[in-house]
Amino acid sequence: MFQICLLSLAICMDTLIASAGCSAGGIHIPKRCALLISIVGTVFLGFSLICAQLLSQIIPERIFKYIGFAILFLSGSIQIMKGMLTALFNKHRPHWNWKALGLVIDICFDETLADTDHSKNLNLKEAAAYAAALSLDSLATGLGAGMERPLILPCLILTLIAGYFLTIAGCKIGSQCPKNLSWIGGILLLILAFCRL
Repeated sequence: MFQICLLSLAICMDTLIASAGCSAGGIHIPKRCALLISIVGTVFLGFSLICAQLLSQIIPERIFKYIGFAILFLSGSIQIMKGMLTALFNKHRPHWNWKALGLVIDICFDETLADTDHSKNLNLKEAAAYAAALSLDSLATGLGAGMERPLILPCLILTLIAGYFLTIAGCKIGSQCPKNLSWIGGILLLILAFCRL
């Protein structure tokens, strides 16, 4: 149960911070979009957890454990350094040939870019791109976590519920939530990484 809560909280922490950033930028996230964001994040996590299950049957357990540790450790370290990486990215932002992929990557570093029509109100299409950007972490984290099969469903249900309510909470908090709190999710991932050992 501890592993489930830790994984869900680590993944959903980004959702809270990103939605607070949108709110601080004057962008409203409707409840239906919050639900879509949570569903997409849960689907990404579910896919990666199932892939981890399949890989664990192919790769020797000891090696898979260390691979999982490395993935979680790297993901946690990136989260902790996210503020510095964002500043560096904004200073040297590349030009993307694939606009859809470029938008998703841009949103990873600046959530307000999800509002592509500048309406200050996310629609479902914008929310899907926003959700994909937030869910990239879920792919790596799920692979690294390598959860036992009976724990996958409870983890996904908790992530779905927490993702929705933390998106709504982030919108309510808005500018009162410091954007540099992403390190909390990073610390949780590091704890999860060492739990793998």
